[in-house]
Amino acid sequence: MQKDTHLTIAMLDDEQESECLITSARQIQSLLRKISETRSRTALYFDDAQDFIITTLLDVGDKGFWVEQGTDMPKNRRIAESKKITLVSSLDQVKVQFSATGANAVVHQGYQAYFLPLPASLYRVQRREYFRVMHSLSERLHCIIPINKPQAGGRIELPVMDISGSGVKLSCAENAIELVPGETYPGCQINLPDVGKISVTLLVRNLIPVSPQTGHTIKFAGCEFKNLDNASSVLLQRYITKIQRSKNDV
Repeated sequence: MQKDTHLTIAMLDDEQESECLITSARQIQSLLRKISETRSRTALYFDDAQDFIITTLLDVGDKGFWVEQGTDMPKNRRIAESKKITLVSSLDQVKVQFSATGANAVVHQGYQAYFLPLPASLYRVQRREYFRVMHSLSERLHCIIPINKPQAGGRIELPVMDISGSGVKLSCAENAIELVPGETYPGCQINLPDVGKISVTLLVRNLIPVSPQTGHTIKFAGCEFKNLDNASSVLLQRYITKIQRSKNDV
């Protein structure tokens, strides 16, 4: 089974749009067929991208494609009434994103489904979207993590060494409460200067000890964002784009 990329809507600048855009009808149809054949998880966003369901592409025809309906009937009705739908999936670990209009409720291959016309264009978003922002000591962010430790005041605050669209690297001092690889930490917050505060769930992937010149051992915690909501994803991408542009202007 393919490994899923984050199924959030990518916010692209003009240069990225030009690099990622595909308008060939034959290529679009071929990509959608491959997504259908691999049964890649697909996020279907509706109501101005304020809500979504996770679905799969059932089939692709010459004029359109079919996606499976969800189990929430009120959401299904709202999808059918939506003027614009955005779908985000992945193929070979590359995000594929496109929009469609006019979701018609039908039965296809025995499944309750929607039929939508083939998009005129789509984006294949390479890993550049997950550009990693490194921070100096003077501009470092901090991640607030709620924990069930009264001695820590119910939370810990760790410096963010770098951040991307997919996760963060945190610095854990020798005397800090240690994060546990494999554990999930919901309700974490990171304030992005001039952009806003995001709320995230962190999955600790690894913990690497480092011995700087001071002689005090610290650990770097590599954390992945889990189930990042669309609003936080938009703010995060806006912050990363802002930092990229500021560094390019230097």
